[in-house]
Amino acid sequence: MRSRSGSGVRLDRLLFLVEQTILKNQDAATGLFANNCLDFPGQAWVRDNVYAAHALWALYRAYQKSAEFDEDLIKAGELGMTCVKLMQSLLDCMMRQANKVELFKQYQRSPDAIHAKFSSRTKSTVCGDTEWGHLQLDAVSLFLLTIAQMTASGLQIVRNFDEVAFVQNLVYYIEVGYRTPDFGIWERGDKTNQGIRELNASSIGMVKAALQAMNDVGDLFGDGSKTSVITVMPDEIEQCSAVLNSMLPRESFSKETDAALLTIISYPAFSVEDPELVTMTRDTITKMLLGTYGCRRFLRDGYRTVLEDRSRLYYNKSELQQFEDIECEWPLFLCLLALDAMFCKDKDTAEIYWNQLEKTLQVSPTGQPLVPELFVVDRQHVAAEKAQRGSQPRTVAGVVPFLWAQSLYVIVSLLYEGFLAPAELDPLSRRLTTYEKRPPCEVQVSILAENGNVQRELRANGIIVQRVDEVDPVFSIQPASKLAELLEKIGESKKLGLSGRPRDREVGLLSTSRLYQLGSKFVIFTPQFMDSRRSHLMYDIRILMDEWSSELQYIYASWNSVSISGRPLVVLVINENMLSTDGLSPFSSISLNRFMKSTVIGTIKKINTGYLGGARVVMRNISDFFRTTAVLKLEFRGVNRAEDLLKRIGEERIQFNLPTEVDRKKSGTDFRATRGDESPTKSSLKRTDSVKDRRTYNLVHKASMRHRSIILDSNDSDLVQLRLAFAKRDRNLDDTSGNPSRELSPVNEPSCLITSSKNLLNTEVDARVRLDISQKSQMSDMRADDLADMLLDTNQLEEQASILHCLWMKCGPDHLVLLNDQHIPVRLLMEETYSKACESRDWALTRLTAGLLNKRLEELGKAVTHLLVRQKQITVGMPSKREEAITCPKTNEELKEIMFRAYHDDPNSFTLSQEIIVALGSLVRTEAKLFVEMFRLRIGLIIQILASELARLRSLSATDALQNLLMISPFELKSMLLMLLSGRLLEETQIDDETAAKETRTGIGSFRKHIEERKSLRKSMRQSRRDAGIPPPKEEDEIVDESVDEAEVDDFQFGIWLRHRRIDGALNRVPNHFYATLWDTVHRFPHGLRINGNILHWGLTQEMTRREIKFALEVEEILNQISEPEYREMVVETLWLLGRLDRVVRSDSPRIPHDKPFEVDQIVIKANQLFVSHNCELGTIVLDCCASKKSCGGARGLCVHFLDSAPAGEYGTSHYIIRALADFFT
Repeated sequence: MRSRSGSGVRLDRLLFLVEQTILKNQDAATGLFANNCLDFPGQAWVRDNVYAAHALWALYRAYQKSAEFDEDLIKAGELGMTCVKLMQSLLDCMMRQANKVELFKQYQRSPDAIHAKFSSRTKSTVCGDTEWGHLQLDAVSLFLLTIAQMTASGLQIVRNFDEVAFVQNLVYYIEVGYRTPDFGIWERGDKTNQGIRELNASSIGMVKAALQAMNDVGDLFGDGSKTSVITVMPDEIEQCSAVLNSMLPRESFSKETDAALLTIISYPAFSVEDPELVTMTRDTITKMLLGTYGCRRFLRDGYRTVLEDRSRLYYNKSELQQFEDIECEWPLFLCLLALDAMFCKDKDTAEIYWNQLEKTLQVSPTGQPLVPELFVVDRQHVAAEKAQRGSQPRTVAGVVPFLWAQSLYVIVSLLYEGFLAPAELDPLSRRLTTYEKRPPCEVQVSILAENGNVQRELRANGIIVQRVDEVDPVFSIQPASKLAELLEKIGESKKLGLSGRPRDREVGLLSTSRLYQLGSKFVIFTPQFMDSRRSHLMYDIRILMDEWSSELQYIYASWNSVSISGRPLVVLVINENMLSTDGLSPFSSISLNRFMKSTVIGTIKKINTGYLGGARVVMRNISDFFRTTAVLKLEFRGVNRAEDLLKRIGEERIQFNLPTEVDRKKSGTDFRATRGDESPTKSSLKRTDSVKDRRTYNLVHKASMRHRSIILDSNDSDLVQLRLAFAKRDRNLDDTSGNPSRELSPVNEPSCLITSSKNLLNTEVDARVRLDISQKSQMSDMRADDLADMLLDTNQLEEQASILHCLWMKCGPDHLVLLNDQHIPVRLLMEETYSKACESRDWALTRLTAGLLNKRLEELGKAVTHLLVRQKQITVGMPSKREEAITCPKTNEELKEIMFRAYHDDPNSFTLSQEIIVALGSLVRTEAKLFVEMFRLRIGLIIQILASELARLRSLSATDALQNLLMISPFELKSMLLMLLSGRLLEETQIDDETAAKETRTGIGSFRKHIEERKSLRKSMRQSRRDAGIPPPKEEDEIVDESVDEAEVDDFQFGIWLRHRRIDGALNRVPNHFYATLWDTVHRFPHGLRINGNILHWGLTQEMTRREIKFALEVEEILNQISEPEYREMVVETLWLLGRLDRVVRSDSPRIPHDKPFEVDQIVIKANQLFVSHNCELGTIVLDCCASKKSCGGARGLCVHFLDSAPAGEYGTSHYIIRALADFFT
């Protein structure tokens, strides 16, 4: 009989270790493992059991590889079957909760989550839905990832089509994990243990890994059956990737970092492709959390420390600081660090972690090495450990052996002993994504004309394309909404009560960029953004073209990262409406860059050149791309012919009931005779074709216009004076009294303007009820039938909208109007008006009707997610009135409810706010650097600042500016936002395309450039007049001319920094590292800081760590109580300098108050007083206002010239703030 080799003996020793420490805890009937028999007897955690399955699977692979005798193959078979039984038992446990999966897909509610632990004896639940933090996406994702890896290795976990359907639904369950807060890997959510869910990077990384693995594994039966293939949306993978990259090395809002991130940057997930990000995350963990006995889970983790109060689950906020430096250390993470080094082929580092791990092992009575759960600092060593972390010994606590850690130790041992290579634990080769990054893939584009007219128009411009009906019959062109319907059938199971993918979920661009084979047909789905029925934004041609460019660049950059074989194909269908340039607002003369002004034809020509915005594109007919395009075959069980699912649903078309110009041509002047079924053209009718009773209509129109006003908060009335300070003023040039230079100060406004400005921003009551008494009585006496008759007298869209608006307000949306012998609800007529307004690109009416109908932009949810996952929070509603914060991703219905609560009586703001959020969501993806200094975006303030900019630009009243804001197109709105975010001066001047393209500088530098340009322009004009021999003006005229020129220069220069502060305050900008610096400041003041009457308590530093986003949220909550944005910026500047107190006052021990909060506002006031005093000595313009005890209207009584001073320099605000700080602290 042959003797056993040395390696065989060592492998048998590892098998014995597994039998003694893992398998002996397995239930014979169910195959599940219960680990903590003392605290949680008979309870099997999903996560622990999956890692146990990993250990069994690794040992199975080792015996397969190193088998010396038949007995070794038998052992391998036993281990394989044990592993399969364990995974199938976990699947059975989850399938018993299929009803919860169905509910969670729809609403993502915590009580609907699959349970995180089950009974090891019966597979049933062991606690209620709300008695534990069951929502743990990482656990479900780890389970799916493990199924994929084991299936790829040859084990069959999934046994029948019902299980396939359930696994498909688990994919739908986790696919929106990038926007679903959960309780995380430690089951408690926020580190205060108060049951607050968070977006956790470790969960998102595991979701991404599971989706990628399921996409790569192929069929789950292993026999080539297409019906067992899991369908994964590539866009969801890319979303997870974008969110993950933006979060790392941070774990969540309450955790700066977490050792759990090791599971996603290395084994088992390998979720991060960027090697620099992997290194940074690993280094952050080892620097902040690694100790002698393992890693702390996260900073200030009180779990099982001697100072933890075991009688309660939650922590008091003030007690978190006491856990600092004595957090328990977990050997589990030494296993993960060793595995990471082995997968990176770093033998020296692997050896270091192996030796460190060996020192933490405990020995069982039978001599087996055991990995304990954690090590704790004993009470007598707490003080010394706090004084010097890592100096004191620790003792074993928790479960020994800890199933999760023991399983990882087995895997580490197999790799360390050489029984397995890293590749054998990763059959799907996920580990290679970090090192083998594929280059971008060219995007195939096919342009189709909707009809012959469009085809001829394009041909006339040198563009040869096919019509939709000329495409080869083997291809079927369908809208993206049809793909959503098909996906609703995939994973459907009547026996389990599962419906497939929710139809209201977004169908992303990557998903529509491949061919789908259904039976003998190849289906091409047009991109979802091309569907104008989703929102009115796509009626704006320039928005559509901007979308084309950004989305093609997105495909170009993202395609290869989602592991799809073949190239992307994007099919764009051109209709007649897209070739029209009607509907541009008067504001369209604002300077825009070259691409922003291009038409559809110009964009197609750019695509045809092979490049669009840096993306490599190829434009041909669809049939030319057939052999190179990615193809996915869809199989539907229970459907005889897949083609039956492709019966195209006719487009919903509104049946027009209101009179149009077409109706007049058909029936003369009797609009009551015919109902128009054709789309209206833009009206160019004379007055006689509109309402005949002009006096009555004027009452109706005025009532409608009053109710269209955007409701602003009267507390922010100072914002409207932004334009008063810098607009072109109607001066009386004959009045030369006083000092001309002082007259030009932005504070010396015409009294009529200042007086009227107080009434420009009406309160809600003012905006709704300020009607003349006689007009109100006349409106109340007017019957609904009179309004209906008036409606039939006109075919002008504006008049129809005003009449319908009054009907809506007077009788309600469900009131029936008799038109064309039919009783039609006002709501349906308003829908018709909305449709006509979109087609005619009347943006003011579009926004009004959309707001009245509570229409939610389909892009809203995606835009909110883009902002939130990049740590940009949003508030909607008017400032200090009814603002509501959006701090975590919401479902579409939740977003609609939030918007309705904020703007339920303001339809224009309801729509405009959504447009702004969508624009910001787009810009944060393409221009992320513009958002670096912002944390919370207040949409109400942004609306106000946009209106103020329009008022300044066009010398308008606030009311007119708000109306103008509603009239501009969505693209022009986005352009204004881009300019404000970049710090460029918004000017209504035409400049050439090259200049516009080059102007990318941000901040005050661009303002100075405009100033110098204006000065040089005036000098050149004067010189030209002299060179042409034009006599100089008379002495009096020359004085006037020079004063006007000087006025324009001063008017442009004065107010730049005030405007800059107001815009930055409205956008909530702060300097880099502001919050971390402020944390240090608050930590230094025992009673905290008082800002605007609110206290930033010292206790916050006891609860939150230095770079914790929760601390930034608390700071923003206080700063947002300041209604004047320019004063907010002054406070920010003061806080920033306060963080450099030692250098500012040049003292190692400044006099910090120990009996009361430090008053930040007093420093700002003192700095203002120093400014005024200094300027009195210099004899500046301040002598005319604050120096002579005259109020100049600055925020909080500050001098407007102080607010308008640059931060730096001898006369800058920082100079006076530093002097004020020095006076106080020394």
